[in-house]
Amino acid sequence: MVMTPRILIVDDEAPARATVLEALAACEAAHTVVGEAGGREEAIKLMEKLRPDVVLLDIRLGDGTGFEVLERTKWKGAQVIFITAYDQYAIRAFRCAAVDYLLKPVDAELLGQALRRVRVEGASTSPAVEALLRNIARPDEERIVVPCAEGIHVLAPKNILRCEADGNYTRLLTVEGERLVTARTLKDFEEMLAPHRFERVHMSHLVNLLHVRKFLHRDGGTLVLDDGTQVPVSQRKRQQVIDALGRM
Repeated sequence: MVMTPRILIVDDEAPARATVLEALAACEAAHTVVGEAGGREEAIKLMEKLRPDVVLLDIRLGDGTGFEVLERTKWKGAQVIFITAYDQYAIRAFRCAAVDYLLKPVDAELLGQALRRVRVEGASTSPAVEALLRNIARPDEERIVVPCAEGIHVLAPKNILRCEADGNYTRLLTVEGERLVTARTLKDFEEMLAPHRFERVHMSHLVNLLHVRKFLHRDGGTLVLDDGTQVPVSQRKRQQVIDALGRM
């Protein structure tokens, strides 16, 4: 007989807890909320008192971290779904055997999918988690974590052709032909990928110079990539791009 999971919500911001409750109400997965905690110490006490089946756990808490809650609580029977604004913690989160890792603002459909895995599949992990765990075992090659609507992708920077701004989102295009859309800005990826020979060539374009086939002299300039894509270079960036290519 499938049991309805008993849920504890842990977040140090009351509006964030309210948003999670709204997402829970909107998702179709059966559940029961048994409590809310606003910090590390309160969460530890409620974990041990309530013994929830699932904890929806923020990572950054006012008096500590969600990881510390898991390390210090005596109740080890809860499955964990991390809900946070900080995706750089993803790999450590999955080393803690999280069922899933959702970014704020919480998507009710994705939350429902995570809860259904808890309820139906027990302690098994999602495909996104499994991908992360496989890549953790390959520390020789640096990778970045890219959260998308359908899950979390782990990419080697060398396999990213380019990044393109799409409003408040960024579209990543890979050498395998994948097109991933993520709720992170192009500026975020510019900073993250700077050590990997990526160059901001235009207000809307970040390019992996390792995949540049040629530079065409027209307008500000145009880069032709390995897949044949042509990417414009702004007049302001022209000399900077030429200099960067000269250092390759």
